[in-house]
Amino acid sequence: MSDPTDEPNHLTDEERLNRKSEVPTLNAPVVEGVESGHFIDTGDEKGVNGMGNASSPKMKNNANDKKEIVEGLGQAKELQGGMKNAIRTEEGQEADGKVKPKPRARLGDAEIVYLSDSDPEDEVYHDGEEEGEEGDWLKGYGDDTEDLQLQHLRLKTPTLLSLNLGRFKHLKRLCLRQNELISPLPPQALDGLEELEEIDLYDNRLGPVVEDEELKGCKNVTSLDLSFNNIRHPPTLPSMKQVNTLYLVQNKISHVEEGCLDWAAGSLKSLELGGNRIRAIENLDQLVLLEELWLGKNKIRILENLTTFTNLRILSLQSNRITKIQGLENLISLEELYLSHNGIKKIEGLEKNVKLTTLDIGNNMVEEIEGISHLVQLEEFWASNNQIQNLSALETQLSPLPNLTTVYLEGNPCQSNDVNYRRKVILALPQVQQVDATYVKVM
Repeated sequence: MSDPTDEPNHLTDEERLNRKSEVPTLNAPVVEGVESGHFIDTGDEKGVNGMGNASSPKMKNNANDKKEIVEGLGQAKELQGGMKNAIRTEEGQEADGKVKPKPRARLGDAEIVYLSDSDPEDEVYHDGEEEGEEGDWLKGYGDDTEDLQLQHLRLKTPTLLSLNLGRFKHLKRLCLRQNELISPLPPQALDGLEELEEIDLYDNRLGPVVEDEELKGCKNVTSLDLSFNNIRHPPTLPSMKQVNTLYLVQNKISHVEEGCLDWAAGSLKSLELGGNRIRAIENLDQLVLLEELWLGKNKIRILENLTTFTNLRILSLQSNRITKIQGLENLISLEELYLSHNGIKKIEGLEKNVKLTTLDIGNNMVEEIEGISHLVQLEEFWASNNQIQNLSALETQLSPLPNLTTVYLEGNPCQSNDVNYRRKVILALPQVQQVDATYVKVM
């Protein structure tokens, strides 16, 4: 069958032009998903894909009913590109011709939660709230709430005021981890939280300093976590005289200024400064109540200025640049000493530290087991990945320790060069229950 649009060869140019202006009326195809009474308005006379070439379906006005029709296959998936996809119905069309917006879906008791990969369009509103209205996110919590976990939301500093935290007069623990809080925090946001004991601001954007004014509303806090922020100077917080645990891990602190932590001298027992840029142990002398001092992953070269820490039980200086064990004479209460990943060549300077239960000197350059036979309370001795050549010192240094239960010596020449290494350790140290990562089989 010939195509009705084929042009006979005998037509003149004038007839040919007149013939082209006559467009046959086609039946509008059934478009999947569009019911009777609907029609598709592309709003584009150029066609479906917005281009006027011969390969594109064309949209023309019918002279009789003025309705727009689609020429094509009739599948909704074909309608792409330049189409505006405005689907209208008589019921859904306003007087001015505009389409009524679809109402937002509302969920009854859902909480507002913004995850890090969420989109503002995906916000969930409480029943009765309008879009754009700032509601009370915590209205489902009673005034007697003691623990609030507001972790991994996308809270920004101005949002703290809208949380109305001051109404929780009996709040004990407040977690604001992994948000987008920046300094300064509004002081009134934490006003009245006099029973608050723990505040966690880990992994935000606070800094370069945190001022006393920002936190003075929770003056009875005992645990304050400011880790993983952008803090360059340890905070001076004279209003918070009850803090006994202060976390400042993974910030940008290069040194501790004189007097900046003296406000905590009467209460602080645990100080964590790991993962910073500290080059020297200094200006901590006033913290005489310290029981735990964590200084791992810094740039410290010398063990110094520790003489006032007679109450210290745990000292961690892993991953620094220390080459000699020294300056520990006054640490008479020391129980755990962590010195792995440094440049230490000799075990020494532990004569006064007779309460040690854990000694970690792994990943150094130690060549011999020595200087520990007097540590009768030692339970764990970690010396993996050093340069210890043989096991000759087991009987003189480790065998006299009755409480020794765990020994790590893997990664030393004495282990890699001796196929009977494990058997020799077990025979020399019958009190040991674990050699490296494996428990000793009870016979």
